[in-house]
Amino acid sequence: MYKELVLLLAATAAMSAGAQPPRPEPADPKARVPSVEYRSAFEGYRRYAEPEVTGWREMNEEVGRVGGHLGIVREAAKPGAKAPAQAGHGGHK
Repeated sequence: MYKELVLLLAATAAMSAGAQPPRPEPADPKARVPSVEYRSAFEGYRRYAEPEVTGWREMNEEVGRVGGHLGIVREAAKPGAKAPAQAGHGGHK
C-alpha cells in the first residue's frame, strides 16, 4: 500500500511538471517578457490629521451620562453606535 501511494504521488508530480508551458531561453535577446508596471509605494498615502480633542469637562459629562467607563464600552458595542469623542488614552503625547 505504501509503495502504491508513493508511486501515485510521483506520477502526479511528473504529470504536473509536464503540463507547465515551455520557458523562454533567458539568454535569447528576442525572448518575450511580461511588461513591467510601475506602482508607487505612496499610491494610497493619506496625510496624518490630528483628531479633534474634546475638553475634559465635556468628556466627564459624557462618561457620567452613559454610566461610567463601562457604559462607554456598552455604547460602543451597540450596532451602528457612534464612536466616543476621544477613545482611550490616545490624547496623551
